[in-house]
Amino acid sequence: MSIKLSLLLVFQTLLCHGLTVGNQQVEETDYSWEEAEGYKECEDFLIDMEVQHFNEDNGEFDESGFFREKPKPKALQKICSERECASALNRSMNSPGCGYSERILYSGNWTTTRIDLTNPNGYREAYFRLGGYRSGKTNDKNQPVGMAVPVIKKWYLDENNDVISATMSFYVPSPYQKDPPASLDEEVTVEQWDDLIIYSRTYGGNREDPEHMEQFHYLREALSMENIKTYPHMIMTAGYTSPRSGQQRREVMLIDDDSMTVKTETEDTMDLLSNIWPALIDI
Repeated sequence: MSIKLSLLLVFQTLLCHGLTVGNQQVEETDYSWEEAEGYKECEDFLIDMEVQHFNEDNGEFDESGFFREKPKPKALQKICSERECASALNRSMNSPGCGYSERILYSGNWTTTRIDLTNPNGYREAYFRLGGYRSGKTNDKNQPVGMAVPVIKKWYLDENNDVISATMSFYVPSPYQKDPPASLDEEVTVEQWDDLIIYSRTYGGNREDPEHMEQFHYLREALSMENIKTYPHMIMTAGYTSPRSGQQRREVMLIDDDSMTVKTETEDTMDLLSNIWPALIDI
């Protein structure tokens, strides 16, 4: 057995027993990969490695196996039992496909702000603008509204699939969904999203990991096997857990093309801005 593979097996053992890896405490996971990810993984996406497995039937070692290198994500069911999640219906278990989750993200109110892609602190500033509304400092009721998950970023693409603009959004918690406070910050808007059919893949590591955004490749490949067409000018990322706070859950998302029939006010604005904003970053 190779040194690399031995280290991989040790790391997976640590994940299963909730031990500390580096400076990050990893929670114990007593659920399967399918429960954690929310879908059945495509066998072609797993890493084929020469691993010795003891076969009790013949008393010999087999020489093949499939492994995931990425950390196991925190299960959505566990997250939503601990804090409020945006209203959605998971239809993945009824899907004949593999490698993706299919959900209906129900209509609801979200607070949204633009991410300044020219500013290295653009993401941080966007988060704190939304945080000002959430804390009550910049809403007209001067009242904290709480926090729900996920935090969603939308990335708007041009005809060459280059990023031209981006937004960050917080879901308005249920006590304020029907009548959300108005924003006093002109850079933060309260907008109602229509029902969306979304397809996603889950990643259990940190958002800056290259493997995080690589999940878009696998998502598109999984959807192409089912001849599912997605909206070509937007991609989304969703964060359900605080960075480096333990076990993570991040998702990459594509939107079903047929569900993108009505644009939000923000999307219309992004269309106008796309004519003057260059593609300044790689997602």
